[in-house]
Amino acid sequence: MRVNLFRMFRRDYMHLNHVILSKSNLIQNYLYLKSLNSKLQIAAVLKSNAYGHGLIEIASILESQNLPFFCVDSLHEAYRLYKTGIRTQILIMGYFNPENLRVKKLPFQYALFDLETAKIINKYQKGAKVHIKVDTGMHRLGVPIDELSIFLKELKKLKNIKVEGIMSHFALCDNPKDPLYKLQLSNFRKAREEVLSAGFNPHWFHIGASVALLTPKVREEISKESNLVRVGRGLYGISPKKEDSNLSPVLLLTTQIAQIKLLKKGDCVGYDGTYQAKSKVKMAILPIGYNDGVDRRLSNKGFVRIGDV
Repeated sequence: MRVNLFRMFRRDYMHLNHVILSKSNLIQNYLYLKSLNSKLQIAAVLKSNAYGHGLIEIASILESQNLPFFCVDSLHEAYRLYKTGIRTQILIMGYFNPENLRVKKLPFQYALFDLETAKIINKYQKGAKVHIKVDTGMHRLGVPIDELSIFLKELKKLKNIKVEGIMSHFALCDNPKDPLYKLQLSNFRKAREEVLSAGFNPHWFHIGASVALLTPKVREEISKESNLVRVGRGLYGISPKKEDSNLSPVLLLTTQIAQIKLLKKGDCVGYDGTYQAKSKVKMAILPIGYNDGVDRRLSNKGFVRIGDV
């Protein structure tokens, strides 16, 4: 028997920095958010590499929870999930070049806000589900509310598209008395009525995100107009408002101490001497920085835990 001695004695290189995800915290956050209102389903937002947590890793954990769909920003993100074997439905919320839909049939849902994309979906992605994205006052992507009736008339002519939902996005919603919040909620209500009156029968209505769900008054108001909330930050344990003890961070970034030094009063540290010791102090140097995702704006503000301290 031949033995490869190199493989027998080979060791893997040791990494200094590690990103650790908590499966239990992620699922706990999801279940907590879902429990806040029984009328509102939760769709997980996985855009921007799941807010830096890992697109595939987060989707693989949440796959077991039977969510209505995952929300991504691009066709590229959707295709990565599909090729990995994710079977939860995927909604692409952002803009992409609609010409890419000519290549082959894809199993995705699309946020729809222009007729050019609608016509291409109708021709090359027959039977595809779309969510009509309405601009209710944030003035980003979306059909302007005063152009919605014309848009719906044209959409009605396209027979190979299924309107699965109506969606919008709040510019702000942590203050239910704010005029812009009230305007957007009113416009969303109007959009819903117009879509239904035009003869469409969407299943999903969604305008809220983490802030809306975690603001009691807003949560109750949107549950009258919608049946789903798209949750991003809250899902990962980041409370958009004040700290919520029911949410736990999903990501932990660890490193090792590279060197320890003793500084005298007045000694400066870092570029431009951004830190100056006010007294004798023991300093630990960590092999991690902005290249690893640690924002330079944390200088003299951020903190680390060493062991359990």
